[in-house]
Amino acid sequence: MFRSSNVPFSLRAQLLTFTAALVMASSCTVLLLVLLSSGSAIRETVNQQMRDGVENFVSAIYARREQLVSNASLLVSDFGFKQAVASNDADTIQSMLENHGSRVKADVMVIVDLRGRVVTSTSPQLTRGQVFGYESATHQVRKGEVFADFLVIGDAIFHMVLVPVRTPRLSAMAGIGIRVRPAGIREWISEPNIHLTFANGLPGEAAQWVVETSLPDLSSVVEAIRSPDNLVSLIRLPFQRVQTYSSREIDLSSASSSVKVFMSEDLSPYFTSYEVIRNQILLIAILVLIVAVIGSFIISQRLTKPLVMLAAKAREIARGVYSDMSEIPATSSDIATLTRAFLRMKVDLAEREERILFQASHDSLTGLLNRDSMMEAVSEVVDSDRQFMLLGLNLVGFKTINDTLGIEIGDECLVTVAKRLQKVAMDGIASRHSADEFSLLLPITGEQETTAQKILMCQRVLNEVSAPMQIDDISLTVDYRAGFIVFPDQAESAEQLLRRGKVALEHAITTSTPLYYFREGQDKVHLKKVKILRYLKETLQNDDDQLEMYYQPKYNVRTGQIEKAEALIRWFHPEEGFIPPDMFIELAEQTGLIGLVTSWVIGRVLDDQAEMKRLGISLQLSINMSAQDLSNDNLRVLIDQKLIENNLNAADICLEVTERDMMTDVEKSLDLLNYYRSRGFRLSIDDYGVGYSALSKLAMMPVHELKIDKCFILRLASRADDQIIVRSTVSMAHELGLSVIAEGVEDKESLDFLGELGCDYIQGYFIAKPMSRDALGQWLSEFSADRLLEGK
Repeated sequence: MFRSSNVPFSLRAQLLTFTAALVMASSCTVLLLVLLSSGSAIRETVNQQMRDGVENFVSAIYARREQLVSNASLLVSDFGFKQAVASNDADTIQSMLENHGSRVKADVMVIVDLRGRVVTSTSPQLTRGQVFGYESATHQVRKGEVFADFLVIGDAIFHMVLVPVRTPRLSAMAGIGIRVRPAGIREWISEPNIHLTFANGLPGEAAQWVVETSLPDLSSVVEAIRSPDNLVSLIRLPFQRVQTYSSREIDLSSASSSVKVFMSEDLSPYFTSYEVIRNQILLIAILVLIVAVIGSFIISQRLTKPLVMLAAKAREIARGVYSDMSEIPATSSDIATLTRAFLRMKVDLAEREERILFQASHDSLTGLLNRDSMMEAVSEVVDSDRQFMLLGLNLVGFKTINDTLGIEIGDECLVTVAKRLQKVAMDGIASRHSADEFSLLLPITGEQETTAQKILMCQRVLNEVSAPMQIDDISLTVDYRAGFIVFPDQAESAEQLLRRGKVALEHAITTSTPLYYFREGQDKVHLKKVKILRYLKETLQNDDDQLEMYYQPKYNVRTGQIEKAEALIRWFHPEEGFIPPDMFIELAEQTGLIGLVTSWVIGRVLDDQAEMKRLGISLQLSINMSAQDLSNDNLRVLIDQKLIENNLNAADICLEVTERDMMTDVEKSLDLLNYYRSRGFRLSIDDYGVGYSALSKLAMMPVHELKIDKCFILRLASRADDQIIVRSTVSMAHELGLSVIAEGVEDKESLDFLGELGCDYIQGYFIAKPMSRDALGQWLSEFSADRLLEGK
């Protein structure tokens, strides 16, 4: 059930929120677009005004310069002035400078000798004999050139011009200058929001900072000089200051002057116009927001009222109450459609609940109970203290029906069997557990008191189930394997009953018994197998040294040497003790663990082989392979890795495959065996004689040797039939170019007989029992072929 916390907002709140968010987003978008376009336009305007200002200012400066040069040239061309300079008449020079300066409205007039010292001046800041201070400027004039630039004289900045005075030779320099004053700066620039600043460097660069500016105060000068050369952004955060100015330096000075000229534009008018636009947009956005919220509220009220009523009806439906919905107002066609859908939902819901409950407890194909429902049904019958039998049934060869006649025929066959089972089952309690496995309960009456009577009843049921059936003009007969158990004679609970019933059925399948009656103690064997299987998984995962590899030597009859040994796995459990390989290997094959077992064996055997080679023991070790191992393509990768890791050759290993496993999938077995033979491995057919392989198949196998099963060797000395079989097998194998190993030799008579037949190798307790790797090394050091032949 949904909790209210999972849906934090009502539809009305969502509509209002969405409307408000949409208006705000639209307003912000418009505002952002205005800011971006305004910022771009203003930056272009600032750039253009600054460019125009610079051009106008430069033009005015050059005009002023030409005027100063003209005034200075007029002075130095006067004959009387030149005569006064030539005669060093200071009073006359002073008088002429004052008169000329008054006429041209100059703020300073000065005569400098060729040594760069002031001869006379109209300014108290330039006294007689004082060094003029601008060596590069005087040097330029001494070369006969005109010098014009902004210079700092005392605590003021002057636009100065120096020209040479010739009498007729160059004898002095005349200077004329106009002081830069804030009031006069406006003559150079007409725009009211553009300002000029003249200073002898940046703030802090000069010991005495001299500034002339049209800005209102010194702090504005510092702020303007340090401002960027354009408008950065109209948008600012609350803690950010407004950019007041945009400034750039105008490069007009020569190397003789330290005066810098800065042109600054006051940006406050742009921010003022932007704020007006911004406030107008915000006002419009607020008005639109108010209208939108009011409209949304009215619409949401009409929409949510029927929805609230429908929600209440839905809660009633969840409780199983189906009330009238006619009072729900159809405020829109969508609401009317939704109301009709709710009406239809009431009908569909009941049908769906019934269908879901059935599917959850029954098999979808046959309609029988599934495994969980069968457990519940059996538990109910057990609680009723009634006597009954649990019959488990497995259809034999059902996969063949599916493969040959098709899935449709197979499904019809299963449905027919299910109907027959349900017809005879007690209270109709029957179930399907897997594709071809069923179970049912059978009642026990007074006529089924003995075991034979119970078996007879089960047999009658099975005969009815397996009776021929007609499907699509095809007559089918199914075979079966079945096991049954009686309650309460053989079980105390439903769980125990079902488990023991499964054991009885598995025994029937394993032994190919049509009908098997559960025997006391069988579940113990089953539980023990389950426990051993669990132990096997744990020891394979933990590699806790419970598993060991033993080796049984193989004796070369011709050379009298021990050249080979078979690797045999042994399991010593700390609680169970020794667990026979036949028991856990079969379980591993049935449960798919055989791959892990084989991987462990291969790793340990190849490690032992490497260790024995290091100790100087040279034996070819045989490893047993199962049918599942043959079909495992990853096995070859593991073997290759271990060979490389231990620096071994493929010829050090012999792979033994049983005759039965080879026949499981002949084509794939041939492919894998051919691969291993091409790699250099020795290949052997194990347990030969107990399978059903044809001689033609045997001739095709790319093996090197044939190993006769021990069932023909154990009593070889006393049984003539075994002797005939062994003789023919040895002869046939040699004709096919195969070596022969006899397994299970336990007496000297069998050894002698096999030697006479030409058998190549023998293996058995007469030679040695399987032993650990270390024990094998000790045994090899003590082995004597002579003593073996003497029977000692």
